[in-house]
Amino acid sequence: MEKVLTLLAVAFCNTVTLHSAAESVSPQNSSNGFATELIISKLDVLEYQSFENNLQTEQKITILSSRVDNLVRSMETLSWLVQQASETVTLLGANAKHTGQNLTEVKRDLTTLLAQQKLVLTSHKFGEYLLQRGCDTSNRSLLVDAHRHTHTSCNKSPFPEYGVYGIQLEKSFKQPFTVLCDQQYESGGWTVIQHRFDGSIDFYRKWIEYRNGFGNLEGEFWLGLDRIHQLTASAPHELMVLLEDFDGNKTFARYGLFEIAGEAQKYAVTKIEGYSGTAGDSMYNTRGMKFSTLDADNDNGTQHCAVTYTGAWWYSDCFSSNLNGKYLRGVTKEFATGMVWYTFRQYYYSLKSSKMMIRPTAG
Repeated sequence: MEKVLTLLAVAFCNTVTLHSAAESVSPQNSSNGFATELIISKLDVLEYQSFENNLQTEQKITILSSRVDNLVRSMETLSWLVQQASETVTLLGANAKHTGQNLTEVKRDLTTLLAQQKLVLTSHKFGEYLLQRGCDTSNRSLLVDAHRHTHTSCNKSPFPEYGVYGIQLEKSFKQPFTVLCDQQYESGGWTVIQHRFDGSIDFYRKWIEYRNGFGNLEGEFWLGLDRIHQLTASAPHELMVLLEDFDGNKTFARYGLFEIAGEAQKYAVTKIEGYSGTAGDSMYNTRGMKFSTLDADNDNGTQHCAVTYTGAWWYSDCFSSNLNGKYLRGVTKEFATGMVWYTFRQYYYSLKSSKMMIRPTAG
């Protein structure tokens, strides 16, 4: 604004000066006076145009200066955002390992929670079971105690439904534990010790995992050698193996007696007798065999069968069955590395599903 006022003052002074000079011209020189007036007029026009151009230039400079200021502020903001993003990335990188560990713990906790929730549903079913039989359930404390009661095996449970239940063995092995009970197949009472059907769980695992068990009782899982030993040692048990291929063919192998020893004996098969079924006997050579995993070579051969055939089993030298092998989905070029039951689909076929179940014998 100060520059504009200065320009106006200069223009006014110039105009006054020019007019004064024109008035001082002699009247005798009229032609010269006319020319002078014409020049003055043109000068006035040029002066106005110059003033207008100067004014427009000043306005453009002002606008340009404002835009430059805005650009500077934008660059400063962008620089701050980049710095914040860099700090965030650094923080995420520092916490990546810790976050992974937390996710693993959350997954394990969720698995436990699912099993617990299933037990809650089972308790509710127990209440319905009592009501259906005309029992008085008004005594809530009595009903709660009944809900908490565990059974010695799946065939002792009053619930006729397939699901997860609590087991407390008569012999004092360890604390009660949960199992999956199949209450539909052949009048029920079966405890599922292995179940595979979609390949969602990796079964190529170490000794400690096979000892303790892994997976989800409502999905694919291995119950655990320690629990299988406790169950089969507590009373005589039979073994049922249900198999299916990818063509929809179903078959089974049944053994009238099945038992494994404890960890000190490497969970060796002490009893496997009385085969019957349609699958063929592919566990005949497991009798007396110790269990082997990728980190525990207990087979009778010169090679490490668990590593060679990517599994975990009661290998001899090496096997006719490998139900904990890789999930390869049918015909394969790999020799015996899949879920193999030789007398059903031989060594170059990996089965769709397998379910191993045990149940106390009637005797």
